Order: sequence, then structure tokens, then C-alpha cells
Amino acid sequence: MLEEGFVPRILLAMPSLKDGYFDKSVILLCEYNKSGALGFVINSPSTTSVDDLLLELGLSNTSAQNQPIMIGGPVQPELCWVVHSEDYHGKSSTPLGYNLSLSAAQEVLTSITEGHQPDQYMLGVGYAGWGPGQLDREIEEEAWWMVEADPRPLFQVSFEKRWDTAMSQFGLKNCMHTTCKA
Repeated sequence: MLEEGFVPRILLAMPSLKDGYFDKSVILLCEYNKSGALGFVINSPSTTSVDDLLLELGLSNTSAQNQPIMIGGPVQPELCWVVHSEDYHGKSSTPLGYNLSLSAAQEVLTSITEGHQPDQYMLGVGYAGWGPGQLDREIEEEAWWMVEADPRPLFQVSFEKRWDTAMSQFGLKNCMHTTCKA
């Protein structure tokens, strides 16, 4: 359940975070409260594209969607999601803020095949999750840096450059290879 009034945040893995999975991760944090946190890694593309998925599901594709599916995190990798612009609204759509919404993938994929796709969207599987207080501790340990900022400009940056771009954009450029405090 998304908390009323919460706006997405950007969570950046700091250079000191060396766990393999989250190295140089950029996460769109969609929920953060006393119960924990939930977000989607937005710079970890899979080798499967939206076109591949549509073909696998037997859905005809009316427009080229040769963008990769994001690996949103290690939790529930069978869960498909779509973060998209608010020009699309379906039954499962939940507004996130910054003119972004979150919807169930099946609903959006069906709409895409019918020619009603959002102007901008990112489809992914799985998510990153933290239990109560866990993310707070990891931020205190300088594993993550959290920024309340519009994530949409990062969607225009290539996946492999999103971490470097975000680090520079939020004044952490001098911290790219060492631990730091901004």
C-alpha cells in the first residue's frame, strides 16, 4: 500500500556498497515508511525486451518496443510491473507523484497491443525491499544516498550511464570512487 502524500525518491548505491547485486544501483523508491521500503532498480536491464515478452505471451505487437525489461530487484522476480507517465490510466494504476504511475504489467501490455501505450514507460520484474528500519540503518552506514527529486530526467539517460549521471546531478561526483558525505 502506497503511503498517501509520499513522492518517489531516488536511492543511489554509494561506492562503499559492494554486494554485487546492488553495485552502482539507481533505485526508484516508491514506498518508504515505518513498515519498510520498496523500490525498483532502474539501471539493470535484462537481455529480454518488451517485444520478446509480447511474443512469448502470444500478443501481437502494433509498434516497436525494443526496450529491455528491467531487473527491478531480487524480491519476487515473478512480479511484473510498469512505471509510466500519467497519460495512461488503467484499473490497476496507482499515482506515484511527479506525473508517474505504477500499473500491473499485463494490463499495460494488453493496452500496448491495442495501440494505447503510455508516452513513457519502463517494464520490469522483481523489486528491492527492506524491512522496518533496515534502509535507515543502511543509509546511516553510508551504503545508500536518498534524494527527493524528480526521477523522470534519469529515464532519458541510457541505462549504463544512470548511476554516473545521478551521482553528478546530486552533487556526489567527487564520491564516485570513495566513500563520502554530500
